[in-house]
Amino acid sequence: MAKVNSASHMMQLGEYKFSVSSAAFSKLSYETEYRWKTQDSQTEDKSPVQQFVGVGKQSINLDGTIYPQLVEGGLVQVDKMRAEAAKGQPLTLGYVEESGKSSPSVGRVMGKWIIKSINEERSLFLNDGIPREIQFQMTLDRYDGNTK
Repeated sequence: MAKVNSASHMMQLGEYKFSVSSAAFSKLSYETEYRWKTQDSQTEDKSPVQQFVGVGKQSINLDGTIYPQLVEGGLVQVDKMRAEAAKGQPLTLGYVEESGKSSPSVGRVMGKWIIKSINEERSLFLNDGIPREIQFQMTLDRYDGNTK
């Protein structure tokens, strides 16, 4: 596994770093589909046979909250996420697996991913219209680079 210089962030997607001091995700769900093909049996009294044909779509959903008054550039964090998505290219995804005083931070590179969607919800507005809370959701799909 590759070493991370510091545990200043939870995860990095392209140039964007998810962290407590920018945008922290509170929920990460990882889904992998597996592809099976149904084949008819050779005899009439047998059930159809299932054959594994490979790993299917892989996706990650992130949910998080930004408190603009507490983090640097809080109001533009989702805009920074959208800027990464607007690059229109697969982005390297890596996250910190282990962090502590006795052991260095260790990271894991998850490969290339594309940003499929970003959703933002602002709430708890102050008198000047600035939100005290920004909820975000991001959907990523794994990019395997096949051009078939």
